[in-house]
Amino acid sequence: MPPGGPRVATVATPLELIPAPGMAGPALKVDLDMSGRPTSEVTEIGYVAWPVTSGASISKTIDGVTFTFAKAGPNGAELAAAWQKAAVQAPNYARLVGDGLTVSDGNSGSQIRLTLKGLPAGQHSLLTWHNITGSMTAGEVSVQVDGATKASGLSQSSGALSNAAAPTSYVTFTAQAGKEVVILFSSTASLLINGFELDTPDVADQATNPTPTDGDEHVDADSGEIELGWEASKEAVSHDVYLGADPNIVQSATRGSPEFRGNQTGTTFRASGLNSIDRYYWRVDEVDAEDRATRGNVWYFRPRHVAFPGAEGHGRFAIGGRGGVVVHVTNLNDSGPGSLRDAIEADRGPRTVVFDVSGVIRLSSRLTLTQKYVTVAGQTAPGKGIVLRAAPFGLSGVSDAVVRHVRVRLGHGATFDGMGLTGSDHAIIDHSSISWTIDEAFSSRNGKNITLQRTLISECLNVAGHSNYPEGTKHGYAASIGGDIGSFHHNLLAHCDGRNWSLAGGLDANGYFAGRLDIFNNVVYNWGGRTTDGGAHEVNFVNNYYRPGPASKIFSALKADYDNFPGTQQYYCEGNVMPGRFDEDAQDKACVRGNGTPQGYSPWVDEPWFPSYAEVHTARDAFKSVLSDVGNTLPALDDHDSRVVKETLDGTTTYKGSISGVAGLPDRESDVGGYEDYPSETRAERWDSDGDGLPDWWETDAGLTPSSPSGDFTEANTDLEGDGYTELEEYLAFMAAPHFLTGVGESVSVDLGELFVGFTKSPTYTAPDAENGRVAISGKTATFTPDTCGHARFSLKVTDGDGSSMTRDVFVLADGGGAACP
Repeated sequence: MPPGGPRVATVATPLELIPAPGMAGPALKVDLDMSGRPTSEVTEIGYVAWPVTSGASISKTIDGVTFTFAKAGPNGAELAAAWQKAAVQAPNYARLVGDGLTVSDGNSGSQIRLTLKGLPAGQHSLLTWHNITGSMTAGEVSVQVDGATKASGLSQSSGALSNAAAPTSYVTFTAQAGKEVVILFSSTASLLINGFELDTPDVADQATNPTPTDGDEHVDADSGEIELGWEASKEAVSHDVYLGADPNIVQSATRGSPEFRGNQTGTTFRASGLNSIDRYYWRVDEVDAEDRATRGNVWYFRPRHVAFPGAEGHGRFAIGGRGGVVVHVTNLNDSGPGSLRDAIEADRGPRTVVFDVSGVIRLSSRLTLTQKYVTVAGQTAPGKGIVLRAAPFGLSGVSDAVVRHVRVRLGHGATFDGMGLTGSDHAIIDHSSISWTIDEAFSSRNGKNITLQRTLISECLNVAGHSNYPEGTKHGYAASIGGDIGSFHHNLLAHCDGRNWSLAGGLDANGYFAGRLDIFNNVVYNWGGRTTDGGAHEVNFVNNYYRPGPASKIFSALKADYDNFPGTQQYYCEGNVMPGRFDEDAQDKACVRGNGTPQGYSPWVDEPWFPSYAEVHTARDAFKSVLSDVGNTLPALDDHDSRVVKETLDGTTTYKGSISGVAGLPDRESDVGGYEDYPSETRAERWDSDGDGLPDWWETDAGLTPSSPSGDFTEANTDLEGDGYTELEEYLAFMAAPHFLTGVGESVSVDLGELFVGFTKSPTYTAPDAENGRVAISGKTATFTPDTCGHARFSLKVTDGDGSSMTRDVFVLADGGGAACP
């Protein structure tokens, strides 16, 4: 337990704005957004989103005040939205000033009238941002309030890529009870209003440009410390610093509050004693020479933490549902209460989805996760787990999502893909299985900070009647991958004709080559006409193992294709192996130049573009490791995946396409025997009595309460170990590894041949480590006997005749006979 007792992970607390001194309120912040775009892309943190629609006027009521914008003056056509795509995307994220409200065709002079109705009587202020985009001409802006000029000669910026770089207007005025206030914005050329604040301090007098960026939830505070920084206002001579765990307390704090950390002249502050369970809120008040303090905005950050033990790559810090509620899937219905669709699509805030049922869920339409902070824990299902068929399940435009041990077996029918991470940020898919898709099995175009790991993509249906192609066209495609940065490692792609992988880096907002991809330690078997091709801006292609099969027609691992766009596409190619064709010393055969020619530069580089943040094996060791641990392995690896692993290991095929006749590449799922039996099983009624996601036996062992009030997730979200993982996450990690429930003195056995199925050359087995028990190894069986009640763990290691090795942990919980373990 951590010092001071266990900590409880919680979700973010909404910030209630306080009006600036002397202002009548309410204090509001509004971001005028490009319509049709995700709020995560165009809405500034802490601001109310107002998507702009075209027309003569737009209106919105917020906190009892009605704001109406209308086109004024003779020039221009109508109100419209404008945006600068490069400003709202990485690395800029200037969501506030990257878009806004303008007058279309207003380059010769523009006017926008803002009418405020319902303001309380008294003093008010209005702050507006003015950054034009695209081909607009930046005119000078003047501001009138009820006919009186309050500001003039304001120069707008053009193409600013940060909020702090955009000019602002700040006017004050007095509202009378029951009377509207009319504010007229005029420009000598184009006019753009990016957003506005009512009754807040003037940003020119505030601290700006915080470091880390406001809302960064993946801050490197691994040491428990971080240096906070900001840009001082021009008149500031010192700074009051506030730091705490509640935004509203931090906002209202004074120099006499515990959150006050002191007054200083420097613009950095070292925060210590941090942990990843909490969010931290901070404020900097700028103090001038007259000792007048201007209240700063409340910013926040969260220290990063690995999503789960074994999460690797650039998506490894996904937060998932940590600290949120638990949603139980209790039936196999396509929709309705208790269904997976309801758990995924209903907006319940941060959540972890657990399964009380196993079997086949036949989806009637695409199932898409579009909300942030969600964990889908397929390893919690009973029996052989869950199978999704007939429609895809994927992530789209989400951040901080974790998906583990999900199985998608689409089947012949509608032209659908399988799974994906399209447009997602800080997201990871782990130990999943995808097969029998008609479009590509997986895609991740426009993703950021994503990982696909230990996933098995197999038997993409080949000649299957893809709706976009003529009858008889082969389209058994594995994956089109994009990302910035996207990690794709320790996956098995087997029996897919093409796109093994297709590099879909795309173009950035300025039309240059984009995409940074880290592709390593993957195993690819029995492709047809395509291995890895396409293109991306920067690619590591390292230590992958490509094993030809009877369907294979080409014998390079990567083919770099080029289109006529600006920018560069370059590759670090190292350590890739294709037995019988090339080894680690012949990378000129592994990676070749394809269509097009790079202009003025080499496609190859000598050093990796970026670190992998993972344990990277040699290609030959990766072959053994991947085959030993890939796909939806828990609660059970099904017969289909076991067959595919064995075929890859042996270099064989069992079936062929019924239409194409190609060995290993099915055209219908019936070509390979169709769906196996997935029994429908349901957890016992008293499995998790209080519904907090922790089984009764787990809570009893931990000394927790199996009968907490309904909707109380405090114990599930408590970090008893002080390691940054909640108790629910500890349980999920237990269920995602080989594990056993037993009694004290009762032995459990592990089939070492199955645990290390990829190691076939003279394997020897050892048990290098054990906690709370003893391990005995005889032949290919390891037997463990726990010493006492409670948790136990033991490690098993294989070493083969080549010197390759792999170590895996096995978890055991020895039941205390219905009582808490001492």
